Amino acid sequence: MAEELSWDDADEIAQVLRGRFPDTDPQEVSELEIARWAREIPTLLEPPGPQERFAAQLEAIRAAWVRA
Repeated sequence: MAEELSWDDADEIAQVLRGRFPDTDPQEVSELEIARWAREIPTLLEPPGPQERFAAQLEAIRAAWVRA
């Protein structure tokens, strides 16, 4: 995966997390942990944005991960 990702790319981030943590239930993972794991994706651009937007982005990632 060479394409750069932004925090708004919830589906793509969720696919990466599903691949890295296939036995993990995303509904059991804290937002803090999702953020930490997402920051480990080498192609994810920083910064995530304002705190209130960041929380919404993390929830979108979690929802996409559940669907993945």
